[in-house]
Amino acid sequence: MLFSLEALRARHGDSLLLHYGTADKPLALLIDGGPSRVYGDALKPRLQQLRTAFEQRGRLGGDGELVLELLMVSHLDDDHIHGLLDLTDELLSEAETTVPWVRPKTLWHNSFEELTGDDGGVLSLAGDDSLDALPGETGVQQSAAVVASVGQGAKLRNEAEQLRWPINKPFQELVRAPDADGQDVGVGGDVTLKVLAPRDAQVELLRKEWKEQMERIRNKKANAASLAAYLDRSPYNLSSIVCLAKHGDHTMLLTGDARGDHILEALDKANVMKSGALHVDVLKLPHHGSIRNVEGDFFDRVTADHYVVSADGHHGNPETETLDLIVESRDAGDEYAIHLTNADGDDHLGDRVKAFQAARPKVDLRCRADDDLSVRVDLGDAVPY
Repeated sequence: MLFSLEALRARHGDSLLLHYGTADKPLALLIDGGPSRVYGDALKPRLQQLRTAFEQRGRLGGDGELVLELLMVSHLDDDHIHGLLDLTDELLSEAETTVPWVRPKTLWHNSFEELTGDDGGVLSLAGDDSLDALPGETGVQQSAAVVASVGQGAKLRNEAEQLRWPINKPFQELVRAPDADGQDVGVGGDVTLKVLAPRDAQVELLRKEWKEQMERIRNKKANAASLAAYLDRSPYNLSSIVCLAKHGDHTMLLTGDARGDHILEALDKANVMKSGALHVDVLKLPHHGSIRNVEGDFFDRVTADHYVVSADGHHGNPETETLDLIVESRDAGDEYAIHLTNADGDDHLGDRVKAFQAARPKVDLRCRADDDLSVRVDLGDAVPY
């Protein structure tokens, strides 16, 4: 049986493939598409490799397309969604002459409008003069990024509808979890995704707070600066889809960019902890290994055999402090591995990785080889393609 998580070289973003089924009857789902350039550099080549492998096994769709059991956008942010827009743009541009070569059975995508009940108000701020007076990263750049991400989400939903992709099946509206439990969704091959977040209460709180925030801005009692700060600390943090993938006794915790305390709360509410702790086979670290999303308590309570980090040094990620927290949470003699999609990159990542290895020589640190498209963790049979 196959049950593998593959993290593509997605620069500073995320693009993950979950492989399952069997070598003769493989299944796959895709989570996120990374930022600009990732589609052409890694995602498209890897999906084409899968299409060839599925074709050899007689596993293509009726029109010769690669069928993904699920395509998930963990949350709205350029470093997760841009590559998927590159994919849908390409498919639509070729639609008049060519049948799409890839198709998901459903797209999970909590668009900002659906998540917040927003009527387009955030997009109207694109021409807000107050943006021009805002300083630095927390001002113009951050607010512009917010507006751009909302627009990207709206575009993806529109293009998915043009491609006739079902959206958020089997959910009625948003992909979300009830407050008292997770939501189990079968994706074939005896694999279940337990959706842990966002939860109903979080969505309702978000809608209430967002409505109040937009009223303040419309009434000129706040400006885009407060919007940027609010978005940074609330909606994006609350909106990540967090899932526990299960196949037999094996589990993977897929966290998007969720905050560690929100993940722990979701795990508690879903009743998957034992004595306040959870051990999984694979933990995909939230927010590319940023220390801003986790504290020591998170790694004390959630341990793994394999920790996977998708980052290239941008914004300092993965941060050495985060990797140190992982090591400090484990007992001497514990067997575990940390997998990095990049051993070198921005912000002196190569030097920081070497320093971490020198300081922690007993840690099993595994980095993607330069020419490889990805790093992969196989929990069952190795993926043969």
